[in-house]
Amino acid sequence: MHYLDRAELRRLFEVAYRRNPRYHRLLVTMFWHGCRVSEVLELRGTDVTADGCLIVKRMKGSLTTVQPLRADDDPLFDERPLIEMAREYKGRRLFEVTRRRIDQVIKEYGAEAGIPAHKLHAHAMKHSIAMALWGKTQDLGQIQRYLGHKAASSTLAYLYEHDVTKAFGAVAGIQI
Repeated sequence: MHYLDRAELRRLFEVAYRRNPRYHRLLVTMFWHGCRVSEVLELRGTDVTADGCLIVKRMKGSLTTVQPLRADDDPLFDERPLIEMAREYKGRRLFEVTRRRIDQVIKEYGAEAGIPAHKLHAHAMKHSIAMALWGKTQDLGQIQRYLGHKAASSTLAYLYEHDVTKAFGAVAGIQI
């Protein structure tokens, strides 16, 4: 499974921010919380807590997670607009779109952002946060809990690196 690096995420979020603030919020939420499409579509205003956390009811047998919303000075990565949106929507779904539309948006906005087509799928958001967390923590257990996985083997699938040339570079840099 492919993931988006920080530069690709920035370009994708720039296009979404410019084109449609609601889709931008959806993509940012999917990324920061490692949501599957089915999970982000089930989010309701009541899933945003008074203290600024998001409750994600995970699918596929995963555990529910409660994670702080990302406050960021960069509006492309800031989730604070979700708080006001949640107040407005209360018990209703935050994102009234279809799975198909999310796929279309990612492909359309991603193409405009110059991201390779093979990376343009909704599940890339979950893989992207997993890889970003791995780069920051190198701690499988932390990533497992963040994504709500019951088994570490599920988390490992998200950390799979497709670019074998990185391994070649790493081997070339080993000093024995």
